[in-house]
Formats: sequence, C-alpha cells, structure tokens
Amino acid sequence: MAAGRPGMPRSLANDAAITASGKVGLTWAAPTSNGGSPILDYQIDAKTGSNAFSTIAASVSGTSYTALGLTPGAVYSFKVYARNAVGLGWGTLLPVSIRAAAKPNVPGAPTVIVNTDVSVTISWIAPSDGGSAITSYTVKIR
Repeated sequence: MAAGRPGMPRSLANDAAITASGKVGLTWAAPTSNGGSPILDYQIDAKTGSNAFSTIAASVSGTSYTALGLTPGAVYSFKVYARNAVGLGWGTLLPVSIRAAAKPNVPGAPTVIVNTDVSVTISWIAPSDGGSAITSYTVKIR
C-alpha cells in the first residue's frame, strides 16, 4: 500500500513556562498516524483577530516551538501540521488561542495596615496585569 499524508498532531497546548511578553511556547504530540512514512517535520501557522492564518515556521523538527516577536498582550491562534515524504497532513483539529502576555506593571507602594511586635500587614494597589491574570506576588522584607 502506498504511503499517504500524516494525520493531525494532537494535544496542541500553551507551554506556560515559556509564554511571556511577546512570545508563546507551544507543545503538541505527534499524530497517531504517520501515513506510512516517517514524520519529517512540522509547520506552524498563526493568526491574530480576524486575519487569515499564515505560516510562521515551516520546518520545526520536534514537538515544541517558541513563537517570538509577537505583540505583547495580543491573542494569537495557532495550528500545527505534520509533514512526511508525501506532504503536509491535516492541521490540528481546533486552533489554540494564547495571549502573548506582557509583564505586569509594578504594584503601587505598599502601605502598612497593622504593625505589631511579631507581624506586619501590608496592602498595595494591584498593577495592570499585562493581559494575563497575576497569580502571585513576592514580598521581600529588608
């Protein structure tokens, strides 16, 4: 039987450890079917808003990719395609939308609310989150 095009890559997702201001990390799993010919590489397509998808990387060798030079805070949709010797297969079933979040601004200066011999309670005004929820703060005491 002759080889065919590969199936769809699976489990396309955001790699949160990489995604930051102006860049997005992507991970995925190889297709369940290589079409009878080894997967050679992957193609990554992206778009913002109502724009059409366009190819941002044509020969990705593994199952992860970092898209750089993105607009901080913008939401991008991504699709991944596998390629074998026959050609490009189907793209991921559904595109994944990810915000290339900007770093949050600096919080407002802290204010002491309660000060005792054994503790201090402070508060501050939360900064702009840069397009992605702030999940924690680090407080340092000197």
